[in-house]
Amino acid sequence: MKKGLITVAALSALALVTGTASPVVAAEKTLKIELISKGETHQFWQAVKKGAEDQAAKMNATVHFQGPAAETMIDKQLEMLDAAIATKPDAIGYAALGTTESVSHLKAANAAGIPVYMFDTAASCTGGTAALGAKSDCALGVAYTNSLAAGSLAADWMAKSIGNKGKVLVVGHSQTNQTGIDRVAGFVNRIKSKYTGITLLTTQYAEGGDALKAQDIVSAALVANKDLKGVYGTNEGVAIGAGQAFKAAKMKNGAVKLIGFDSGKQQMANIKSGLQTGAITQNPVGIGAKTVEALVNYVRNKTVPKNIIDTGFYYYDKTTITKPEIAADLYE
Repeated sequence: MKKGLITVAALSALALVTGTASPVVAAEKTLKIELISKGETHQFWQAVKKGAEDQAAKMNATVHFQGPAAETMIDKQLEMLDAAIATKPDAIGYAALGTTESVSHLKAANAAGIPVYMFDTAASCTGGTAALGAKSDCALGVAYTNSLAAGSLAADWMAKSIGNKGKVLVVGHSQTNQTGIDRVAGFVNRIKSKYTGITLLTTQYAEGGDALKAQDIVSAALVANKDLKGVYGTNEGVAIGAGQAFKAAKMKNGAVKLIGFDSGKQQMANIKSGLQTGAITQNPVGIGAKTVEALVNYVRNKTVPKNIIDTGFYYYDKTTITKPEIAADLYE
């Protein structure tokens, strides 16, 4: 009887050992990602943030998203970048306000072993996009909108809306970051090369997308050019300011065509009412999501992302604003 009890005990012990013999797999580390944006005030950046946070939640990562109060504050943004590097995160996402100012800082991140993937706008790393990638000392790549192509599309729709002739004013939001530069260049070059009946006034700038500054610029242009046919604003703030100038001048909707960029509650309302002709929408949620996805996959699996992830864009107006493929990229 005692022998039987010993046998049962031995078998029970063996079963216990067998049941726990499999190696214990440690829980996957939650990655910490710092995202340094151009700003936080515009709804565009809030949409980028949402896309990043939602993607991070799917991939066991956390995102700390920040940006300066105004998109002219390059020095403040660089302070944020340096502070982020000092925290030694698992990865950094960066949207460049200036074209070259951040390069040495990005190289410092690389030297510290912190991978960087840029979003919205790339810094001008030596050699341009050829300098991006796993072997780069600057950044792995960039998730962005092809702003030259988007500006060209805005030009095509402006030309169509004014019958391919007349005066057009371009109001840009930045002369220092590549996105602002390209949105202007894409529009201007397209008009000059394809629409010879259109006269471009001297391009003016409401730096940082300041709506009040844009309103002043457009108001002055309306007084000086009674035959003005169109205004192109390169971001949400500029388009809103131009719309305010139209309202202040008590213009009839559509008397001067206005094409803007991005969306936002006010700009979308202006398009629906007919005050604004249309706008180019990006995919801000996708920009945030793709940036986080690229960084997490690289850190965890050493999967090298594409140098350039083009997240796409559309032109929309009051007739297409509710189309599913467009509505998905709009934000209020």
